[in-house]
Amino acid sequence: MSSPISRRRLLGHSALAGIALAAPLSRLMAQQGFAPGRLGNSAYGPLQPAVDRTTGLPLLRLPEGFRYSSFGWTGDGMSDGAPTPARHDGMAIVAEDNRGFAVLVRNHELSIDALLGNEHTPVYDDFSLPGLLPGLAGGTTTTWLRNGRRLGDYGSLAGTVANCAGGPTPWGSWLSCEEAIVMGNVIGARDHGYVFEVPALARASAVPIVDMGLMAHEAVAVDPDDGAVYLTEDNGNTSGFYRFLPHDPSPRVGALEAGGYLQMLRVVGVDNANLAEVAAGDQYNVAWVPIDDPNAPPDSLVAVAPGFPPTNGAGRSGPYRQGEALGGARFNRGEGCWYAHGVVYFVDTSGGPAGKGAVWAYQPAKSLLTAIYVSPADTEADNVDNVTVSPRGGLLLCEDGGGHTPAGAAFRGTRLIGVDQRGVAFEFAENNILLEASLPDRPAIPLQDYRSSEFAGACFDRFGRTLYVNIQTPGVSFAIRGPWWRGAL
Repeated sequence: MSSPISRRRLLGHSALAGIALAAPLSRLMAQQGFAPGRLGNSAYGPLQPAVDRTTGLPLLRLPEGFRYSSFGWTGDGMSDGAPTPARHDGMAIVAEDNRGFAVLVRNHELSIDALLGNEHTPVYDDFSLPGLLPGLAGGTTTTWLRNGRRLGDYGSLAGTVANCAGGPTPWGSWLSCEEAIVMGNVIGARDHGYVFEVPALARASAVPIVDMGLMAHEAVAVDPDDGAVYLTEDNGNTSGFYRFLPHDPSPRVGALEAGGYLQMLRVVGVDNANLAEVAAGDQYNVAWVPIDDPNAPPDSLVAVAPGFPPTNGAGRSGPYRQGEALGGARFNRGEGCWYAHGVVYFVDTSGGPAGKGAVWAYQPAKSLLTAIYVSPADTEADNVDNVTVSPRGGLLLCEDGGGHTPAGAAFRGTRLIGVDQRGVAFEFAENNILLEASLPDRPAIPLQDYRSSEFAGACFDRFGRTLYVNIQTPGVSFAIRGPWWRGAL
């Protein structure tokens, strides 16, 4: 697939972001008091219906002055001739240049269906069973854009399962994570529950990075200083937080496939610390325990359907079980993860006393873990999931709670929640997709209320001009622009 961006002018997004980013949440990390988690007033103003420039429909509610366009709807034809797959999830700009060109890689959290892409799309597992299992439909798509406008797209990885989130690398690639353990070897297929690298300017190798662990992966973040990769696990209340130290720390595509050492976080002095019951401002000194066999199987296997042999992982993952035996800490559903200026931010989606989400900040230089935001109720922040850091230093969180109904008020769709440098949260956007008439040129999109579908994959370009984000169902991406300077994002 040809691209309008030359190798000479294109750099990895994370490396460039280090130049543009203000120190994210630096004041918050330095202060002693933390905000209580209640939503504050947004500097951007209240939300109101905003019309999509592509469809002419009010698909989002945004502050006044912001505008957006949708692209990459499920079923839209891609440049490789294949339809855009459904269930848009984690996403990031992996490379861009100074002229507004960008490369965006997007996950698709699919399991059983036809392979995405075309005959040129790299495939990890092409297993199928006639009449029963057409294929393994998870994977990634790559989109070329200029100033937020789509130029072309294609399938960049196929034959994987439940590609949920992931993360960009400093050298211009995307790490795509499978959020399910499937021991395919039982039925003659390949095993699943791994991380794959998708380059910006070349086809993926479709080789799993096995040493990152066999687990229900969620997201990753790469520390550009030492090459360490941090990983979250989404496995209920037996979810760990991990660090992968590569054998080959070279900042290049393919180096991670040489393997490395996997470790799990533990709280110093507290074996098996339960970090679900947490309050904003709680801090812990932490260390890392080794995972000797990252490819160890889970506690047990269950059948995906009646008549099938047991193939799907259940209970604790193999890596978690090993870390637990050495005192590793547990979370309540690790999800989003993002690196910025010496801090690894990650989300525990069901963390906190209310079970509505906690945001953690890990400082590698201090081996210090801090809870910087804890939601007290779904009306404040409803199971926050993916996370990103804006070029102005604020956090942006994607809700995955299905929407909520405030007392005495109408139903509210899922939202994008901002967190400023003081730790104060605010609403930035709301899902307003209520389709009551057929979309132009998209008759395959069912007419229904999609306001409860999750936001996912939020990411900014390095100049802070455009925010890209997905709504998972019906499957659509947005490019949002506006007066970012008015607030923290």
